[in-house]
Amino acid sequence: MEKLRVGVVGLRRGMAHFKNFLSLEDVQVIGAADRFPERRKAAQQTLDAMGASGVKIMAEYDELLAMKPDAVCVATHGKLQCQHGCQAMEAGVHVLSEVPGSYTMDEWVRLRDAVQRTGMIYMMGENSSFLDFLRYWRKWLIEGRLGEISIAEAEYLHHLPASLQLPDGSRLSPTEAKARGVANAVPIWRADQPPIQYLTHDLGPLLEVLDDRVVSVSCRNAPWRCVDAPLRTDGQIALFETAKGVLFKVMVTFNTKRPFEHRYMLYGTEGSAEWFQSERWCRRSLKDSPHSRWERVAISQAAASDVASGHGGTDYKVARHFVDTVLHGKPNPVDVYRAIEYSLPGMIANRSAELGGAPLSIPDLRVAPFTGTRFWDIVGLPEAEPEVVAG
Repeated sequence: MEKLRVGVVGLRRGMAHFKNFLSLEDVQVIGAADRFPERRKAAQQTLDAMGASGVKIMAEYDELLAMKPDAVCVATHGKLQCQHGCQAMEAGVHVLSEVPGSYTMDEWVRLRDAVQRTGMIYMMGENSSFLDFLRYWRKWLIEGRLGEISIAEAEYLHHLPASLQLPDGSRLSPTEAKARGVANAVPIWRADQPPIQYLTHDLGPLLEVLDDRVVSVSCRNAPWRCVDAPLRTDGQIALFETAKGVLFKVMVTFNTKRPFEHRYMLYGTEGSAEWFQSERWCRRSLKDSPHSRWERVAISQAAASDVASGHGGTDYKVARHFVDTVLHGKPNPVDVYRAIEYSLPGMIANRSAELGGAPLSIPDLRVAPFTGTRFWDIVGLPEAEPEVVAG
């Protein structure tokens, strides 16, 4: 196989994947599917702008699978991703899936079993795990410069009031719908999704840094006060325990008005590190730091060599690693078992919140015990130290 024949389903979030696959020399994009005409039109405009030809744009996923691609990128919404992923694997097609991958634990079992039964490759496209500063954090941890990690934190802050969708696929808030007299809008899939179930961007990256998995959780709901998202709590805070005994807090809010960002924090016995997306640089205080103040270091989403194409180049890395796995036989950085460990804890956390914060165990759906991450063997760690720009 000289080129991987790829199709993309879902051209909202999937447009970034569509462009990245078009840019890869060892990929032939054969088609893309979306039921909304405006998104199909945008895909055709992208093809025209890139001078690409021979790509069929269609409405139905079944039509895309009938073209017999080698692989598909599933970028439909979270309540359809399991169905579409399983459908592809049963047809002998490899799968790159957007997050969260599944909506329930039963769906994760279904996906896991489909991988085992069909032998197809399934990779979760969790782009945040490829953020460049994480490579340095892992390096410092291995070198002992953070000591033992006792506490980890992550936060996902994203104001999403547009919880309704019009027939053409465009979105608006209930306040806007009322002001405009719109009567034909329906809730989007995330309108009633518990926020903590969308935690893979926050949990997954730090699990790789820690080389760990979470085993139990207690979670609580914030109030339900946002008038533009009345079907979901304004936020949730989950407190996980990992297999190595780390206390791991994750907060997700989509209803509170504030600038978008992810935040990641490590608290070690000998040092600490943190990164806030709004600042785009890292703070650290390591075991061998010359003073007790924070040092500011020049590491962020992307490395200097990264291709800048979506989320600081991380979307490109997802596409590149998926192609390397399927076409070139390289290891899968986020296989179905690791994807489960990124996503399932959010589902169990929400169940804990429904029970008033009752502690719950997180089931292990692996067929063999977790023996450690291989993510960094695939992605690689930096050799040089980053520049200290203040401190």
